[in-house]
Amino acid sequence: MKTILYPFLISVALFCNSGCYVPTTAHSFYKTSGFKPDASFKIIAVNTDDILLGRLENHLLRQGFNLISDNYIRGAIPAGSTTVSTRDTTYRVPNQEIMAVRFTDDKPADYVIKYQYKGFWGNRIRYLNINVVNTQTGKTEASFSFPEKTGPSANSIDVDTAFNLFVAGLKRQ
Repeated sequence: MKTILYPFLISVALFCNSGCYVPTTAHSFYKTSGFKPDASFKIIAVNTDDILLGRLENHLLRQGFNLISDNYIRGAIPAGSTTVSTRDTTYRVPNQEIMAVRFTDDKPADYVIKYQYKGFWGNRIRYLNINVVNTQTGKTEASFSFPEKTGPSANSIDVDTAFNLFVAGLKRQ
């Protein structure tokens, strides 16, 4: 009996991820009346190794937005290691140093786009917030949030669908 049960349980555990996320596009989007979609935009990311940075830039460029590149490359580089000892074990933990390299002069933009996300798996994401901030006033003039309501949820959205919804909201009059 055990030999039949174990492979079944392993199969269920491996394939349950496909059903753990509920696909939905319910989101929240707000834009002020003074927002100017024909202005210039700069996307700021803490880590330029972030895969969503390039994808968001691509979506905005394809829709004709005026993007100015962030003039820094940021990332973590190896910086030695720390030795950690417990009663019976000693091991080394790698350290990383955050670095930033400026590769061009800073060009001003009318808006800065910043984003946060969590739960990136495959091409799906569980939480995504994107804010567009006016660089002259410091006010947030557009905001996208998925899911629509906060709290624990099994909802997820395709990254490209989320970016399409965000860009469509920016373009909408």
